[in-house]
Amino acid sequence: MRKTTKTTLLFLFSLLCNHQLFAQTTDSTEIKKNIQTCIDSVTANPDFTKELAGRMLVASRQAKYPWGIFMNTMILGSLACNEGNSKQAVKLHEEALIHCRNNKFIQKESVVLANIGKDYLIGGDHKKALGYYQQAVVVAQHIKDTAQIGQALEGIGEMYNKMGNHEQTIRYCGEAVAYFKLKNRYNSARLAYNNMATSYIQANKFDSAYKYIMLSQAEFEKAAPGAEAPVDFYLNLAICYDSLGRKDSAAYCYKKAVQMAQENGDEIAAQAALFHLAVVSERNGKTAEARSYYKQALVLCEKYNNLEGIIDITNSLADSYAATGDYTNAYAYRVKADIANDSLLNQDKVKTIAELNAKFDNQQLKNEFDRKTLLSQVQQEKALAKRNILIYTFISIAALLLVGIFFVVKYFRQKNIITANRNNELKQRLLLTQMNPHFIFNSVDNIQSLIHSNKDEEAINYLTKFSKLTRQILENSRENYISLSEELNMLDNYMTIQKLLYNNNFAHTLTVDESIDPESVLLPPMLTQPFIENAIRHGLKNKTQGGVVNVRFYMNDGQLFFEVTDNGGGLVAKETEQGQRSLSTQITKERLESIAAKKNIIIRTLNITGKDDAIQGVKTFFEIPYVYNN
Repeated sequence: MRKTTKTTLLFLFSLLCNHQLFAQTTDSTEIKKNIQTCIDSVTANPDFTKELAGRMLVASRQAKYPWGIFMNTMILGSLACNEGNSKQAVKLHEEALIHCRNNKFIQKESVVLANIGKDYLIGGDHKKALGYYQQAVVVAQHIKDTAQIGQALEGIGEMYNKMGNHEQTIRYCGEAVAYFKLKNRYNSARLAYNNMATSYIQANKFDSAYKYIMLSQAEFEKAAPGAEAPVDFYLNLAICYDSLGRKDSAAYCYKKAVQMAQENGDEIAAQAALFHLAVVSERNGKTAEARSYYKQALVLCEKYNNLEGIIDITNSLADSYAATGDYTNAYAYRVKADIANDSLLNQDKVKTIAELNAKFDNQQLKNEFDRKTLLSQVQQEKALAKRNILIYTFISIAALLLVGIFFVVKYFRQKNIITANRNNELKQRLLLTQMNPHFIFNSVDNIQSLIHSNKDEEAINYLTKFSKLTRQILENSRENYISLSEELNMLDNYMTIQKLLYNNNFAHTLTVDESIDPESVLLPPMLTQPFIENAIRHGLKNKTQGGVVNVRFYMNDGQLFFEVTDNGGGLVAKETEQGQRSLSTQITKERLESIAAKKNIIIRTLNITGKDDAIQGVKTFFEIPYVYNN
């Protein structure tokens, strides 16, 4: 009583002090101090924390202080989660996540995601819990925060533990421990070891469970030297002792677990401790004591909406009362278990409830039950006949649909094969135009001339570039997409060789806008070379020196464009109107139409004019379909 009075006085004193602080100032410094006070008091004094965090949230909104809004919303969400109100916890934590992302609190995003995962885990939605925990891992890995990675992995392990998937529990909690130890997070490592111990207990591997219980306690002693062992230590140890036949040690540990849970105000742990203590008392013939423990545990389970606990406890109470002939209470608790289970009862449970109902009620109720059962059977037979008609109808419709789908799939598959063959044919034709015999002969002839002229170094350099270009063209012809940097490298080799063939009578440039990352942009190979070849062969055909070929890749309205210009004599009128295209440019046009079927890509070729409309060269440009390699 003295302890309770002292705690109450301390709470009122702290509350009064914080009211005075709140009245004096609501600046960001004071809000930060109160946030830390809330964090320190979440477990020890949740009521005080809830009141203070609520006031600080109002103050933060009035002061338009984003960090205060975010942190106090987070704290209120964690309190709701600890109270078992998973829906409210999800709502508050999702609101905190919005503030976190809007204000770019990057270091906290993983924490919020993990908290939402925990909220859904407590609410029993394992699928959503896993999704948020996985997001938390990804975000934590991105910012390289090993502690947060471990926290999210431990949450996944805890989720699998509740689902009864022992193998995944051991895997994820083991990975979490490795991360926690890197940062000396002893208490976090303790919780992960504890989940592993619980998983081994559920799998009836008590020797392994005992090992991880002791590892968990070792981490606790590192975190809090000399402190009393936590509730879960005594509870797990008691279960192991109980299963290994050490009944007296088990009973002691169960009582110690209940005592520690009540002293710490840990009502979550108290649920399991009271339930197991009730089981021990029931086994020792202390029925009244067992029922008392069951009912205390049931109150806590109902407070935190622990459906699994409610089902276990109410079934145990029903069995206890049925064993002593108290069928009224047995029936009531069995029905309560049925409601919590929220699923259809199997035949064994139906039989059990029917027997209890017969002893609880009179013969007339039994007859009424039999009459309703018979009526239900007749209705089921009618429903079955109707269902069979629907099934046969459905099967007929499904068969027709399957036949239709088969022919549709076959049609589109054939269409795709035809398109693919067409693309391969265009690639092969383009490859033949690029590797034309004239170009190969001239290149080899030049190499031979350099060797005869004892220009060995130039010959080797020329041969190296020629072989590299040949390999690039052959390799790229097998790919649907290559990076822009690879395309640029191939074009540079190509134009260097062309300069040697044309006695270095022109210079060339390759330009890429700064907004383009050549390594990330992927485009179909060998689309641009034919137009560069046209610029050299046709545009500069009358130039014996001073020729220039400029190649440029740039973005316009989110689309990638290619442009090649030369300073040759330009196009005559007939060529401008009708367009002069080589075989390779025609094939390229067909490839563009095949690759970008939904786009109307136009290849434009224009004269470059200066003063007095004097022709200064030719410019060719067009859009290139591309993909972005993230």
